[in-house]
Amino acid sequence: MDRSEPQRRTTARARSSGPGNEPAIVGALVERAQQGDAEAFGALYDRFQPEIVRYLAHRTGDADAAEDLAQQVFLKAWQAIPRYEARGVPFKAWLYRMAHNQMVDHFRTKRQTTDLEGIDVPEEAEAEEFVLAAEMSEALTLALGRLSEDHRQVLTLRFLMEKSAREIAEIMGRKEVTVRGLQMRALQALRRAIEETGGLP
Repeated sequence: MDRSEPQRRTTARARSSGPGNEPAIVGALVERAQQGDAEAFGALYDRFQPEIVRYLAHRTGDADAAEDLAQQVFLKAWQAIPRYEARGVPFKAWLYRMAHNQMVDHFRTKRQTTDLEGIDVPEEAEAEEFVLAAEMSEALTLALGRLSEDHRQVLTLRFLMEKSAREIAEIMGRKEVTVRGLQMRALQALRRAIEETGGLP
């Protein structure tokens, strides 16, 4: 379908604009995508795909799997976007919920219990540092595997994705005060799990 010049300009601005006008820009793109505009959905994909991949990579510990899962998330988002209703939940939070559900399905299928990679180690790290980092990563992964799914999710969003309590509340569908309490309990649970598994190196 041929797009008008104003539509092309809107998409170009959406691809390059800063975060200041993001809600209005995203809202306009979502409305167009809901009407079947693939170019508008492409702009949404460009805007949010890297962040969704990063979230899934943190949760799965597998960059390739994260890429594959993200593709499935955006395919489902394209199929479901005609039925999307904001209702106070930003489009990005809607994507995060879809990504979380896709990740849960992935682990249910694979029957895996660990879902965080831990610490990235620079290629130039000395052998001794590499071993220490690997041991710490293993200890953290083991401890995280003992936590509930809610606790793992809130810790990932807060400390790996660096989301605010408000953003986490939108993604998880909880009240902000509930998220703050959940984060505190998650940290306490992580501390206990680390102690129970022998502590960090």
